[in-house]
Amino acid sequence: MSILGKKIGIALSGGGYRAAAYHIGTLRALHRLGVLDKVDVISSVSGGSITSAYYALNKDNYEEFEKGFISSLSKGVLWSSFLYLGIAGIVMLALSVGMGHLAGFVSAVFFPHHPIVSGICAALGGVIMLFLLLILFLKYSFVTLPTSKFISRLYDKVFFKEKTLGDLPDRPSLCINSTNIATQLPFYFSKSAMGEYAYRVEKKSIFNATDFPISSAVMASSCVPYGFTPITIDRKYLVEEYENCPTKPEAPKLIDGGVYDNQGAHKLSHDKSRFHTDYIIVSDAGNSSVSAARTTNFFNLAMTTISLMMDRVKKMQRADNLYETYVGKEHFAYVPLEWECSERLIHGFAKNLKEGNIHPDVWQAHAITEEEVSRLKGADEQSATKAIIEKVKKAIKWSELEKKIPRQETENIARSVGTSLTSLSLQEIESLAAHSAWLTEMQVRLYLPMLVAERE
Repeated sequence: MSILGKKIGIALSGGGYRAAAYHIGTLRALHRLGVLDKVDVISSVSGGSITSAYYALNKDNYEEFEKGFISSLSKGVLWSSFLYLGIAGIVMLALSVGMGHLAGFVSAVFFPHHPIVSGICAALGGVIMLFLLLILFLKYSFVTLPTSKFISRLYDKVFFKEKTLGDLPDRPSLCINSTNIATQLPFYFSKSAMGEYAYRVEKKSIFNATDFPISSAVMASSCVPYGFTPITIDRKYLVEEYENCPTKPEAPKLIDGGVYDNQGAHKLSHDKSRFHTDYIIVSDAGNSSVSAARTTNFFNLAMTTISLMMDRVKKMQRADNLYETYVGKEHFAYVPLEWECSERLIHGFAKNLKEGNIHPDVWQAHAITEEEVSRLKGADEQSATKAIIEKVKKAIKWSELEKKIPRQETENIARSVGTSLTSLSLQEIESLAAHSAWLTEMQVRLYLPMLVAERE
């Protein structure tokens, strides 16, 4: 228990390497504020799970963590899949050419005086063979192109060095989230357990988490539909007493955790979750860049549709956490890439206060009085807003924060980084980290002042 018996949680969103780099800044700011060592739970999704797992394995030396992680992000993990796809293409082409030659040879035997017929047969034989191989390749692509296995191996090589869930620390507790197609529910991985309620017998998980590879858990969390093959759980990870018992429902088939919750905040805010926390910092690397201009083919249309649905879920979740009454809710501080680093955030705080969305212990920590809150909601709104903004600026040390606002060029670079697992330049990594570091300090000081009060 961290602050007066209450727990602190961090949610690290999805977004490929962009998210992984963005979350460096969030952890950096929390480390600087003295909050990071107090964190009880880190809940992560997709690219955020790369960061959370790497940090958990290297948390005892923060500077070394940052140095090693930034170096690792300069190495992509998609090249093996492209290499395999290229080899598969060469093999199919070679088989097609071979079939064409065979068809040409056979036709030459039966029609020795008609070379044109032999040529046509050779061409048709090659085309038909290529078509059949392509159909088989696509129909059984989970077997013929097991991309997730390749990425998992590279995750181990670049980030996790074959560590297992049992190697994770007890604190902070990690919750690596994926989505289970079999049950349409979130499936989590942690040091002591993995699964969901559907895979429990007498309140115990049927899976043994200790020896499960961290790389496979992170791959399940970042397994983007249409891009990677779903992750399955081998029967060797069943607890011994359940090895001969068929699981109900069907065995899990796991894809990107972002399909269910791309922010990772659900497990932290759900009342009945074992990972529930009271103070929640959400580092969100999404950039909401859904555009019809990208729907130029079936694949792009499918990916854009998924992005649209994920973005809608995110906005609904954020609205519920931030823009509804605070009564009975956790304390949230949001750190989204899509928000600009500016004084507007303080004005947004005043607006949230007027609408009754701020916990009283937050505005009281900023030395705001009940009388000022009443004036804010009354006829004297303008002068009350001005007075409150001045108090908040003083409380959060705005004069210091203002000097550290990232340049517009830095923010532009950060938002230009795409969602993928390809290597990032040092400039891209530092631009993303600079944005999130500043915004994290700003939002924590604004909405979670109790976390830094003891230190200051």
